[in-house]
Amino acid sequence: MPSSYEQEPIVELTHWSVYEVPLYGVDAPWTRHFVGYAEKMGLAQVSSAILMFDREHGVGASASHRVFQLVGQSGRHQEASKLWAHWKSLNGVQLDRDITPGFFKSTAEISRIYSRLNAAETMHFA
Repeated sequence: MPSSYEQEPIVELTHWSVYEVPLYGVDAPWTRHFVGYAEKMGLAQVSSAILMFDREHGVGASASHRVFQLVGQSGRHQEASKLWAHWKSLNGVQLDRDITPGFFKSTAEISRIYSRLNAAETMHFA
C-alpha cells in the first residue's frame, strides 16, 4: 500500500497558519510549523519544522521532506486547530506564537538579507 507521501507528495493547505514554538526549549531557536487543512486528503495537517519557504510560489519544505503548498488566504480550520493543540501536547510545547500575519514579510526580509550578502560577496571577489 502506498504511503500518504507517495499519494500526495505535495500537500495543498487551505485555511493555513504558521506558528513558531520552542520545540527544543525557550533558549534554543524556535521552530516554525505550517498548520492547515488538506482538502484533497480530507485531513488536518501540522508540518514538522519548516526548513525552506519560497514566498513567491507559497511553497515550503519541512524537516520530514514534505512539501506544502499554501493555497488562498491564511485562516483557521477547526480540525487543524484541534490537531495543533494535540501536536503541542504530544511534544510538550506550552508556548506558541502565531506568526502568520508577518510570515511572508519575514521570509521576504530574509531573502533581501541573503541577496545583499551575496551581492557584497560578489563585489568583494570581483
